[in-house]
Amino acid sequence: MRRTSLAFLTGFTIAGAAMAQEAIVTQQSPDELLGGWVLGAGVTSVDGDRIGSIDDIIIVVGEGQISAAVISVGGFLGFGAKSIAVDWSELEINWDAREVVLNMSREEMEDADEYVFRDREEMPVPEGGVGDGAMDGGVGEGAMDGGGTVGGN
Repeated sequence: MRRTSLAFLTGFTIAGAAMAQEAIVTQQSPDELLGGWVLGAGVTSVDGDRIGSIDDIIIVVGEGQISAAVISVGGFLGFGAKSIAVDWSELEINWDAREVVLNMSREEMEDADEYVFRDREEMPVPEGGVGDGAMDGGVGEGAMDGGGTVGGN
């Protein structure tokens, strides 16, 4: 019985390690871009006019795909600029985001509607309204109440 249990646990451990290895990415492929290369990249029109820079990206949760780029356009030194979003597929990204071209003119970008951001969702509050300290960094019942315990219980 002990050998069977040990064999089962060993097999379970090896399977778990194999699954963990599948989640690890060891190197970047030539067709992949780093977010840091894209964020802040200047965007030019097909005419060569600089029309803005990529401030953010929009990722579709569940798909893991980038759907749009948020581009800051107009203004001067960041003042008076507005954010617009363009479909990711409309961007021509060259040389690891050293050149980003959009088939729109400066005027079209400045006339585009400003992108409306939604508020970020808050995590649900545990029942009772106060955490027990287990998952909230020790803040909650007993955290600093002088009761001699940290994090409750």
